[in-house]
Amino acid sequence: MSKTIKDLMTKSVISVTAETNLIEASKLLTKNHFNGIPVVDKENKLVGLITEYDLITSETAMHLPTLQLVLDKIPVFSKDKGDFKKKTSQIKEMRVLDVMNSNPLTLLDSATLEETLKTFQDHHRVNPVIVVNDKNQLVGVVSRFDLVKLLHI
Repeated sequence: MSKTIKDLMTKSVISVTAETNLIEASKLLTKNHFNGIPVVDKENKLVGLITEYDLITSETAMHLPTLQLVLDKIPVFSKDKGDFKKKTSQIKEMRVLDVMNSNPLTLLDSATLEETLKTFQDHHRVNPVIVVNDKNQLVGVVSRFDLVKLLHI
């Protein structure tokens, strides 16, 4: 019996909604050392993907994980504190919807190992790839690391 993506994928997936605060999504990415987090609706249907790359786009104007570290660890005592808050308030109010990829690469949960490998070969910059069922509901993610683990079996 040949392996399928169901044998490789991570089934317990952390996800966010499109309305999740961008700073909170950034914290999830950095805390868990993720490259990306699926974005789902109330029915667990995939609506997008938020990646670290999305957090450094021109819309955010700076690298959000770095901004979060600054905001969490460095108190601002200068007379410019109000101006600093004003400059960062726009970013702090942004939602995942504002920067997410609304058309991420996906694989069906019926995909074969060969199809999975080909997807990573054809889209070498994408990691992770989201796995959905035939109703477009999130069922897992598969990463390059999952494929490398196959070498140890």
